[in-house]
Amino acid sequence: MIRVLIVGIGNPLRSDDGLGWRIAQELSLQHSGGDVQVVAAQQLTPEMAEVASRAELLLFIDATCNGSPGSLRCEEVASIGSPSRQSHELYPADILKLARELYGRCPPAWMLTIAGESFETGEAFSPAVLAAIPALWAQVKQFIDRA
Repeated sequence: MIRVLIVGIGNPLRSDDGLGWRIAQELSLQHSGGDVQVVAAQQLTPEMAEVASRAELLLFIDATCNGSPGSLRCEEVASIGSPSRQSHELYPADILKLARELYGRCPPAWMLTIAGESFETGEAFSPAVLAAIPALWAQVKQFIDRA
């Protein structure tokens, strides 16, 4: 069983959109092996449902277009999605629903997001996102310690 599964989502070549992917890359260096598993993904895929079904807690990390740039949100994810036939349209709720339908189990899940300012081509984060990253790290640590 995986105590905490962390899925960082984003495109590292689209400025702030790369947030989740980059955070996951850094977390994977800190948590290789053990009961915390980290996945860096540019998009969610149906195959993630199997891994999700084995987790006690699931944490998604992503950038969002909604909100004031740099604002951090933490929201519970409900497994009420209706999976699409196209993998590029899957959302966290869809992964949970697939895990429950295919493997009989879906863990409690949360989504941490920081509102981005720039989604243009590039590898640097905007100042607003950079300023919010320490608060994001604190939230991630709380999830890992609490689970």
